[in-house]
Amino acid sequence: MNFAVAIDYTASNRAMNDPMSLHNLRSFNSYQQAIMQVGAILEPYDHKRNFPTFGFGGVPMYIQPPQLSHCFPLNGNVQNPAIHTIQQILATY
Repeated sequence: MNFAVAIDYTASNRAMNDPMSLHNLRSFNSYQQAIMQVGAILEPYDHKRNFPTFGFGGVPMYIQPPQLSHCFPLNGNVQNPAIHTIQQILATY
């Protein structure tokens, strides 16, 4: 089983603090819902439960100096972008 997650951080999604943002963390947003729903179905089929997880079109906090990246591992580890379990993906997001 190969399941990877990619999250769109482009400006078209609006800033996290904007109530209309797809990344608004005041409630369970669309990205969180999609990751949880698809992940709940697929996670049991992967015995390792390690899923490569990427962001694109954003400025990762771990890149210094801060700069736009078109593809970055959400966990900051280029050599091993996998995050263990869907719950941990959501926590890292």
